[in-house]
Formats: sequence, C-alpha cells, structure tokens
Amino acid sequence: MFRPGTDETNVQYEDVLCNFCHRAWDPEDPARPLIEGHHGSHLCGECLSIAYRAIVFDGRNDRTEGQTCTMCLEARDDETWQSPEFADACVCRRCVKQSATALEKDKDYTWRRPVG
Repeated sequence: MFRPGTDETNVQYEDVLCNFCHRAWDPEDPARPLIEGHHGSHLCGECLSIAYRAIVFDGRNDRTEGQTCTMCLEARDDETWQSPEFADACVCRRCVKQSATALEKDKDYTWRRPVG
C-alpha cells in the first residue's frame, strides 16, 4: 500500500507501506525486506515471518468466507493469516510460501524463513 496522499508520479521509499503493519519500507535495512503483491500491496519480512509461523507451524487459519488475499487478490481455500492490527489485510498460504522463497533468493536481504 502507499501512504495516503502519495504522489504516484514521485513515490518515495517512505511512501511504500506494509499492508499488514503499515511500517514504511527502508531499503537500507537488509533485515526488513518488502515484497510486492498485486495492485500495490506489500508484505514486509517481519509480517511474513509471523504469517509463516502462524500458518506453517501453528496450523492457524484466520480465513473468513469470501475474503480475498491482500497479495494475490484471490479467495482461496487454503489457510490464511490476518493482520492482528488491520482486519482488511490477510495473506494466503500460497503467497506466504512464494514470498518466503523469493525473499530467500534475494541477495540484497538477509531474510530467512523461520524454522520450527
């Protein structure tokens, strides 16, 4: 997501926010990467770690009927993690796994998927 009032012709790093915690992206922090989904949705490494633990290790499923994933915009049947802070932000298991794989391959960041 983008900070409200962002000039879309001149987007700055601090205008790019995680949809799940609303913290701004800091490209200089290799421990806090950001991955982009559809239509300007973003998931930071911290929220990805929380979602990964909740879905993969704890078997948690916050999915509600008809809810769509913030990242892929699909209403999927797999497990979903919902942001505890922002009820409109949720991410499906498939997006969690794909995001984890993508961030681990990115040499600019030190993010690694949680281990059980």
